[in-house]
Amino acid sequence: MIDNAFVVVSGLPASGKSTLARRLAAELGWSVIDKDAILESLYDSLGVGDQTWRHRLSRASDDILFTLAARARHAVLDNWWHHDTAPGRLHRLDAQIVEVHCACDPALVAERFKTRTRHPGHLDQDLTGEEITERVATWAALPGPLRLGGPLLTIDTGQPVDITALAKEIDALLLG
Repeated sequence: MIDNAFVVVSGLPASGKSTLARRLAAELGWSVIDKDAILESLYDSLGVGDQTWRHRLSRASDDILFTLAARARHAVLDNWWHHDTAPGRLHRLDAQIVEVHCACDPALVAERFKTRTRHPGHLDQDLTGEEITERVATWAALPGPLRLGGPLLTIDTGQPVDITALAKEIDALLLG
């Protein structure tokens, strides 16, 4: 088993990160550490609040994700990464990292965002369709992949992904 290695799944919200991360983790035989799962557990135990509360719990979820990753030694990490802080924190894991970036057309991202159902703590239900479209446009203008200095695989998640082939490519990168 590969030890001290992580697959970092990046991309816009609703680009297919979580779906890809779960499928990839299963194919690799690894755990997935999903920031939204952590965040939703915090909502369930501490309650749903306003945007300030959501932001506070979101930052706590990031801290928990990195603590779990440091203990896991290998996992698929799923998050809407902060480009200003995530690269440094990921490098402190002192591990091999392969970034898998979920590239998806912003119009499809907006449609997925509008039709998905998430925990009420995310406050998605408070957004209008126009607000979602505007947010996606803002997100799409941000830097794309984290570009961590190691292997970067960009995957079009607007179409079906061959997870078996992707896992084999990642194995080869980590073992090579």
